[in-house]
Amino acid sequence: MIEIVKEPRPMEEEPDYAPKNVKQIGTLQGDTVVYIEDYVYRFLHSDTRKKERQVFVFLGGIRTCNEKKRIFIRGALELEEISYGGFMPVFSDDMWDQIYRLTREYFPEQVVVGWAMQSMGTQKKEEPELEKISKRHFPEGHGNVLLYDAYGDWETMYLSQKDGLEALPGFLVYYEKNTAMSDYLSAYHAKKEDGEAEEQKAYPERFCVHDEMKYKEEVRQDTEAMARYRAYVNGGGRSKKPRVAMSIALVAAMLLCGVLIQNYAKLSDMQQTVETLSRQKAQAEEEDKKTDIVQETISKAATELAQKDGDSGQGAQESVSGQTAQADDGGNGQGAQETAAAALPQEQAVPENPYLQQGYYIVEQGDKLTDISRRIYGTEDKVAEICQYNNIADMDHICTGDKLLLP
Repeated sequence: MIEIVKEPRPMEEEPDYAPKNVKQIGTLQGDTVVYIEDYVYRFLHSDTRKKERQVFVFLGGIRTCNEKKRIFIRGALELEEISYGGFMPVFSDDMWDQIYRLTREYFPEQVVVGWAMQSMGTQKKEEPELEKISKRHFPEGHGNVLLYDAYGDWETMYLSQKDGLEALPGFLVYYEKNTAMSDYLSAYHAKKEDGEAEEQKAYPERFCVHDEMKYKEEVRQDTEAMARYRAYVNGGGRSKKPRVAMSIALVAAMLLCGVLIQNYAKLSDMQQTVETLSRQKAQAEEEDKKTDIVQETISKAATELAQKDGDSGQGAQESVSGQTAQADDGGNGQGAQETAAAALPQEQAVPENPYLQQGYYIVEQGDKLTDISRRIYGTEDKVAEICQYNNIADMDHICTGDKLLLP
């Protein structure tokens, strides 16, 4: 049986080194910074796994300079055959034997620097169990622990210290040429395909062509996702074209708003002019209608006098007609009406409506415009004029106490 050595290698002072292309996860604090290569990070967060829990071992190295420590995670081995004691994994001697064998095969220049576990659902508080595993199997400096959700809802990094585990608020994901991890991923996917092929031969009823195509599509999507991330890191961020398009759209919107405001001001002025002209026209029409009413009243009075007095009535009618002609030549309707009233006998004089004299009417309870028109003008034909003169949109919408101007 191979002897298992779990003591960490001594950390040597080396020149300061820091990758250029990095992406920060969380916030960085303290003198220890953890770097995870993006191949490793993408492999940990692959969406092709369907197990409730999955455990990995981290391979990498540690560099120190000026009392600052950088931990580089350059590889990850998936432990598919590991067993669990409760919720936590069990690192048995047989499992360590397998870990060292895989390390020599794929990562011969790296050492164990921690482990990770993927789980589905809510994060479980298992700090005591984590400390037991770290003290027994991952001594100080080699006990970095990453716990994360398969759905990406939460992620926690722990660092092994003398006093126990310390939760790190953040770490860095970086990109560099990682041949060892690339070779391991190729072997990993080939093994997956071979395993499925053997299982398909043994149990053909469990597989179909659709399942195989679905698995290959998931591998392709994972590869494309890693390529997009590397392009994002190397390109310094997203393309500036959407920003330029957004700026152009913003400027166009501002210009459009300016034009609309200017046109609105012009439309307001035009509307006021139209309203003024409409009001003047309405007043002129009302004056003409008043004159017509006076003439009609005078004519009726003259006709009644003619029928009552005979020939004298005819003279009175001529006198009244003369007064009417005078009103047409320049007098107003009110003067003509007073002249006609004076020419008639006292018992036949046309009574003047007090509401027309005062020029307005106060709405009483139960009044309707049709009733008001009949009361003042003797006809319902004046309802439309009253509404127009008082800017009433709904002829049924008048209230007690409203002051109506009479046309």
